[in-house]
Amino acid sequence: MVQMKVRTTEVSPISGGRPSAAYNPSVFEGFAGFSLAAPDGEMAGAAVIDGNHVQIFYSGTSLLTANYPILTISLPVRADAISGSRTQFTLDPQSTFNYSTVGAVRARISPATVTVGGTTSITDVIPGEGVWPAGTVVTVRGTGFDAKTSLNVNGASVNGFRVVGPTELRFQLVDTADVRGLRIVVKGSTNSTTYYSYMRGITSAVSARTLLAKTEPIFSVRPRAVATFGPSGPLTGSQYMALALQNPNMADVKVRLSAYAANGTFVHRAVRTLASRHRLALTVSELLDGITPAADMHVVVSASAPIDAFSLRCDEATASLSPRLALESQQ
Repeated sequence: MVQMKVRTTEVSPISGGRPSAAYNPSVFEGFAGFSLAAPDGEMAGAAVIDGNHVQIFYSGTSLLTANYPILTISLPVRADAISGSRTQFTLDPQSTFNYSTVGAVRARISPATVTVGGTTSITDVIPGEGVWPAGTVVTVRGTGFDAKTSLNVNGASVNGFRVVGPTELRFQLVDTADVRGLRIVVKGSTNSTTYYSYMRGITSAVSARTLLAKTEPIFSVRPRAVATFGPSGPLTGSQYMALALQNPNMADVKVRLSAYAANGTFVHRAVRTLASRHRLALTVSELLDGITPAADMHVVVSASAPIDAFSLRCDEATASLSPRLALESQQ
């Protein structure tokens, strides 16, 4: 597994963008996950995957980029990739980013070169997001771990680590810490790997809509027990609203979705269970048992424990998405 990091050398804050990228299918076998940095706010994003190409749409309130990569893309290396071979990974030159001072601009892109080789890699960190108390055990999954493996964690105080086996090691938090975005460096006998933690959600449901079915939501939001979305405003025939939900908790969560008219009149309620570490991105109609939401309707998402949530304005005709944070994020 390789985690590609997209960084900026600009001092201007970035509030969103539309980057795109493609990988070499002879070296990589798919997109394993995406994360967005939001050290001083919230970010919501969506990755539309089409074969070996991805188009990402994201926006939010976080402006600080600092030492964080603004975007990470995880790519599993093919088992038959030739050791020692090299390939480039880069963003499409048409990619745009929203700079606070000038708006959407195309950035100058410097590609990365990936060399196939080594035995040590990180594939997942659990928990990958949330504020966790002292004593929490964090699991790092990957390959090539042994008695000679060393671990360094930037962003949190940890109490040593233990190699459970060649594919797993664990460390314990000394103090309460937000584990999203922790910089974890693991060194093995042949190579070292750097990984920024995020939660790799498990898809629990797939939309019947073409665009949404190939979309992976990217959550970098504050978990909430209650989140409000809408109204959508006028929509064309190719447009619709969707909600992306993710459960970062270690236990299942019961989620209620309640629709209300503009005057506050209750319209409909649907209830579903979202398993631990699972996510979904479905149209509002799919979530509300087939009810088509009016343009002035708003939806309240309430959960038995705080979850990640944001909305998406989708357009099948242009294959574009517009992520929107909960109304509570603006307060």
